[in-house]
Amino acid sequence: MTKSKINFSVDRTSVKEGESVLVAWECGIPDAVTLTINNGYSTSQIQLADSGSRAVTMTKSKGRTTLRLTVATAGRIERREIEIRVKNQKITRTYSSPRRRRTASGSSAASGGGIKVWWGRVRYRFRTFVERLRYSWQVMPPKTKRLYKWMLILLAAMWIGSLSQGRGYKAGYEQGFEDAKQMLQQPSTGAEI
Repeated sequence: MTKSKINFSVDRTSVKEGESVLVAWECGIPDAVTLTINNGYSTSQIQLADSGSRAVTMTKSKGRTTLRLTVATAGRIERREIEIRVKNQKITRTYSSPRRRRTASGSSAASGGGIKVWWGRVRYRFRTFVERLRYSWQVMPPKTKRLYKWMLILLAAMWIGSLSQGRGYKAGYEQGFEDAKQMLQQPSTGAEI
């Protein structure tokens, strides 16, 4: 097997954390083909077919992830390497929640701020939630994103449809109550058992 028979390529060499890279390879007729992924923190291996393509998601790395294709044929081993630059997502903390200190009297030292401390905690938790939601949306696969978008459109359509229905829930409840009241007030016309 000559070196020219091994083709190893990626669709891009710079991505953000959570995005995928399309890896393509063609190796002739080897005994074994292995793809090794090293992100600086850990190494993983994937056994591959003789040729094909595969999407590889770039997880958090130390700036660069190395993709190494190892091809073994009749005791001979050849390797090809490609480095991918991975830009890590940064989650910034916008507010650190103050910790309450207990004094000798048992009262809280931060109680002087009362509403401000409470509001600061609410804002911190809300911003953390929004950042996590934004990050999870960024790393979500495109098919899943499309599914969620369609579900939101369907939910909005159902909500708009419920608003356009005549009298609504409250009016229907009141009408049912009035009907039951009228039935109780009508004299019975049949023989009672």
